[in-house]
Amino acid sequence: MENPFSLPYLLFFLLLLVATLFLIKVIIQNLALKALKENQKSFLDLAEQSFQKLRSSSNEDLESKKTAIEKQLAHLNDELDKLKTNTTELKTNLQLSKEQLTSLTDTTNQLNSVLSDNQKRGQWGERQAEDLLQHFDFQEGVNYNKQTSEGGDRPDFTFYLPKGKRLNMDVKFPIRAFQSYLDAESKTEQESHLKQFTTDIKTHLKAIAKRKYINPAEDTLDYCIMFISNEGIFQIVNQQEELLDLAKDLSIVICGPTSLFAILSLIRQSVSSFHIEERAKIIQKDLLKFQDEWEKYKDKMATVQTKMDQAGKALEEAQGTRTRALERPLQNIINHEIDSSQE
Repeated sequence: MENPFSLPYLLFFLLLLVATLFLIKVIIQNLALKALKENQKSFLDLAEQSFQKLRSSSNEDLESKKTAIEKQLAHLNDELDKLKTNTTELKTNLQLSKEQLTSLTDTTNQLNSVLSDNQKRGQWGERQAEDLLQHFDFQEGVNYNKQTSEGGDRPDFTFYLPKGKRLNMDVKFPIRAFQSYLDAESKTEQESHLKQFTTDIKTHLKAIAKRKYINPAEDTLDYCIMFISNEGIFQIVNQQEELLDLAKDLSIVICGPTSLFAILSLIRQSVSSFHIEERAKIIQKDLLKFQDEWEKYKDKMATVQTKMDQAGKALEEAQGTRTRALERPLQNIINHEIDSSQE
């Protein structure tokens, strides 16, 4: 019997062991590969599921963001349209402002030209007075007259009042000293220019007093008006007691646009009241005449009634007495005819 630990047996055993180990390795590798494939499939399935979920979530998120972006874009488009409209309006307004500024500049230049010329200042003041007259529907030649010639002692305006009375008015626009007063940079300069302004107004008042604007013998009122065509200048004048006292002594009423408005309103009301009174007198006169004619009418109708009563009595007598007087002979004639026929 051979020794089991001999070299051939050992070699065979080693080969068998190597083959067994190799077989085990192959089996393990196969098992590992199978497990790897299964794990890989599970991983891929899990990854696919996760990807699907992620893609679904991403799609929803993208759709939501898309909707939000579309809303923002729509809002942005609206805002851009509004901005475009506002820009167009702004451009139009800027153009209008430019045109208005140009017009204002021209007007300012014209105003400066007017204010620097005595004659033009007077015309401008007269135009203001005429605007107020037109407001009350005053008609030139009917309610007032305006001086058309320059200079002289004639008033700028003469108002015709009830009962043939007249009210004269001169228009003044003393701007030079007043403008210097406004432009003064110190209190001393301001007081100096105000003093000069007051002196100018006194000169105007005394010049008006020398003219024949107040002459009751010629049916004028016992006062006249000096119209200062600028309300600001009038307010300064109205604050100077010495000017008001002088105007009172000279029987001159100083007024601005607002106070002239009130005076013209009173004139208009007095003229209307006078016309109403005149019409009332005419109506009263006609009523008295109607009353006289009515009394005459009643007397005449009474006479006619008396005569009609007399005629009625005469008619009644004719119908009664005279009819019976005629019927008796007629009846006799009839009776006579009857008697003749019987025979």
